[in-house]
Amino acid sequence: MPTEPKEQKKTRIIVLGGGFAGIYTARHLLQAVGRREDVEVELLSDENYFVFQPLLPEVAAGGIAATHVVNPIRELLPGVRFRCCKIHHIDFVKREVMVVQGQGLRLVAVPYDHLVFCLGKVSNFSSMPGVAEHAFAMKDLADAFKLRNHVIRCLELADIEADPKHKQALLTFLVAGGGFSGVETIGELRELVTRSLKHFTHIKASEIKFALVHAQDTILPEMPMPLRVSAKRILEERNIEMILETRVRAASPDRVYLSGDRVIDTRTFVCTVGNAPNPIAKAAMASGGFEEAKIDGRGLGIFATERTLECVGKPGYWAVGDCAGVPSPTGKGFSPPTAQFAIREAKYCAENIRATLDGTPRKDFQFKALGMLASLGQRSAVADMMGIRLSGFIAWVAWRFIYLMKLPGFGRRLRVALDWWLDLFFERDITELKLISNARFRVNHYEAGEQIIAEGEIGREMYMIRAGTVEAYWDKKEGRDAKVLRTLGPGDVFGEVALLGDSPRTASVRSSGPVDLLVMSREDFLSINGTFPVLSDHFGKLFQERYPKEMASASLLDVVRRSDGMDSPAVDAPASESRHLEAPVVEVAKAVAVS
Repeated sequence: MPTEPKEQKKTRIIVLGGGFAGIYTARHLLQAVGRREDVEVELLSDENYFVFQPLLPEVAAGGIAATHVVNPIRELLPGVRFRCCKIHHIDFVKREVMVVQGQGLRLVAVPYDHLVFCLGKVSNFSSMPGVAEHAFAMKDLADAFKLRNHVIRCLELADIEADPKHKQALLTFLVAGGGFSGVETIGELRELVTRSLKHFTHIKASEIKFALVHAQDTILPEMPMPLRVSAKRILEERNIEMILETRVRAASPDRVYLSGDRVIDTRTFVCTVGNAPNPIAKAAMASGGFEEAKIDGRGLGIFATERTLECVGKPGYWAVGDCAGVPSPTGKGFSPPTAQFAIREAKYCAENIRATLDGTPRKDFQFKALGMLASLGQRSAVADMMGIRLSGFIAWVAWRFIYLMKLPGFGRRLRVALDWWLDLFFERDITELKLISNARFRVNHYEAGEQIIAEGEIGREMYMIRAGTVEAYWDKKEGRDAKVLRTLGPGDVFGEVALLGDSPRTASVRSSGPVDLLVMSREDFLSINGTFPVLSDHFGKLFQERYPKEMASASLLDVVRRSDGMDSPAVDAPASESRHLEAPVVEVAKAVAVS
């Protein structure tokens, strides 16, 4: 297994995550220790850019160009080593972060002396059936871009739809979650739709419905009560229905089911609730001996830290942002998981790491919230700035100015300012860009002698041979000879261990001659297998034939479902979690020779 060389003279500080917490921690570390030749700072992230999340609703509404709210990490942190990779798991004994990187998807060990967890939370809709499959999220750039295209598509379809019921579903826009993200999303969506109506002559304004669902009795619960009331009044004046003290129970492609037996027919459902602890953080707490932050005895799935940002009882380990339970400077509870707190925590963390290296006293985190702002769309907002409360147009101007100043990079600020200026005088772009393929499968072609998969790679896909033949083989290694294990032809399947999780391949596969392969990812298999039982039967028989002993007590569908909990939208689950799977899963994974 490849291992990054560890220079003895350097202290390696590894930052996990490329969000607000990770970027600002790395930036402040660069300022604190970047010029020292005995210290190296490295940031690990699966994206090579930083997303300014507060502006995502405006991207979804077409008010800002998508690329204007992102900054290349290498551009933001020119003196920090950056590694674009997926975090697989952490080896606390060897003090190494195991990552998957490169096209070969091989595990690489990244050694560390200090490790900073800056991992954001992930979406979890498991308590709401159908929401994961049918709701739009608002987490990253892809979510915003996808939502904008979908809304334009709904308007196009509604303009030519003759059935009143179907047309109403196309023109109903529902957002779940009355926090900042949900409120800003519904406000921006309404602006996009209403400003686009002039181009859709067969849609009347009275036919469009907007609704915001929130579990509490007021929206924006983090803000002072007068601003909550103002925000609710402004949205209601725009005919946005407030469905309060109500939860989403389930969702289907065309309907959303709410508590209280209410059902809303809609083709556009955005869910901004349902956050869960990051799987890497969760696995680290389970296997690394970290203390979990708790409220009233209930675990929060985040690291308990000292006021210095160091994890409780774990020297050399630090946590910042969403995954950190930092004691609040007020003495009550924990610091809120907001960007302004993450940015300040990052500075204290960096300075305390430097103090640790120098053997000087460390400082306790101190910060008082400067205020909160929420955009409501159509040139209105609510703002609480150091006790000064504003609403309406003045608050909207303040919101834009403050976030423009917070946006990293002068070039990005100039681009966003220009977008906002042009938006005052020109119409919103209603072009639907179909850039995302919905194909579930793909076909790969290989010529004779090409390697298809390599031993040691992480299994993410399975293959079915359409034409040609392949050989599964071992290369010569210490303790074994080179050997062809099996020859497979049309209709045969290989790589099926990918269905069980992120397991390394136990053999290599190459093409014997020209070959066409049907390729299916594990995520696609899980989705399609649940819809078409015939696939479950087919692959169940395949596993029974290949591994009769291991499959004696479990069906393939059971095996795959048990291992499905290892996956998340943000990161790959750590290999250490495999020991928690049912015994048949582990045995099958070990038994696969052609994988």
